Amino acid sequence: MAKNSGKIFEQQFKISVPDYCLLQRLNDSPQAFKRSKLTRFTPTNPCDFFLFDPIARILYCLELKSTKSKFMTFEDIDSDEEQNKLIHKHQIKSLLSFAKVKYVVAGFFFNFRDEVHGMERTYFQDATSFRKMCLSINKFSFNEMDLILNGAIKIEGKKKRVNYVWDIDKFLTLKQYE
Repeated sequence: MAKNSGKIFEQQFKISVPDYCLLQRLNDSPQAFKRSKLTRFTPTNPCDFFLFDPIARILYCLELKSTKSKFMTFEDIDSDEEQNKLIHKHQIKSLLSFAKVKYVVAGFFFNFRDEVHGMERTYFQDATSFRKMCLSINKFSFNEMDLILNGAIKIEGKKKRVNYVWDIDKFLTLKQYE
């Protein structure tokens, strides 16, 4: 069985993290992939990964998202209605909560795949900037230009045969969160 593209991106991310960092993947429950009334009590993770940078002494709380579309959808965190978008409101709320803690950076890695041309582009956006963007764009989806205009950081990547390796080490040394 072939891996889904999101899991492939997660694998690429894992191998891109420098050895000096601690990376912990939070396990998804099997029911988390089926959204139905029968699984509404399934525990939901606050994010995909905790990454600790011991040099900067910063804990990163990270949610990774990948799409072959030109945009990504997100849920309205103020709505009580049932929603089924790519970025879930519990993920947004969790990351916003983490972002309030000193020495914690919480945010998203967004991966856009152009499968026709075999190219990928990845961006990091912290949760607070993501929330501001969501409120300002007046829609429930965003594209790469929205990210760029709202402070997202482009992550350099190199394709090695089939998979990408992302320059996470360079990202960690940007010191944008001091």
